[in-house]
Amino acid sequence: MESHYFGGLLCKKSFIAVWTLFLGLGLVGCGHQQQASPSSSSKKTSQQTSSRQASQSSSHSSKIASSSSDASHSTTKQPLWSNAKSAKLATFMASWSKTMGQQYESYWQGHSVDMYGLKIPDELGQAGTNQPGSMAMAVGDKAVTWALSTSGESNAEYTIVVIYSDAAHEPYLGKHVYLFTLHNGQPEVLVTQQNQGNDNNWLYFSETQNQELRLGFAKIVQGD
Repeated sequence: MESHYFGGLLCKKSFIAVWTLFLGLGLVGCGHQQQASPSSSSKKTSQQTSSRQASQSSSHSSKIASSSSDASHSTTKQPLWSNAKSAKLATFMASWSKTMGQQYESYWQGHSVDMYGLKIPDELGQAGTNQPGSMAMAVGDKAVTWALSTSGESNAEYTIVVIYSDAAHEPYLGKHVYLFTLHNGQPEVLVTQQNQGNDNNWLYFSETQNQELRLGFAKIVQGD
């Protein structure tokens, strides 16, 4: 009886030992899994952080590129004069002409106004030249250089962008020629009523005293 019990006790102890070993191995395995889990989570977090940083960097680069493009666009130089401004001046002159009780037409190279026999601008000469059949343009008491320009750009002292005259409709001694010019980049309306020659062979212009005309042209040049 004692021998049988002892054998049964041994078997029971062996079973307990095996169960304990199995349980221990299971706990060790769980421990390894638990240790591996933080590493995997850390790797995932690192990937998310890198992705977010890359996205933020791309967004920042896009904003910089957009800002550079806007700055380049805003600094693009606009012409001093344009066809649109010429159209605005034509509308202004139509209204102003009615106020003055006069009728004005626009002229240009190849389509000159006859001012007492002198064709302007085709026979308007330059300072320092003595062209037969022409008269040099003078402002105040000196001859000046001038140029026709539809953009308002030139190297001359006076850049003429538009010419208006009522010479085709007014009687003798009542004719005017207006030169709408840019002088050193600033708007200036010059006028002449000269009806005869002189020893200098100059056609004299002076700045108009008509405030409405001066201000109207200046606002158009400035884009108002």
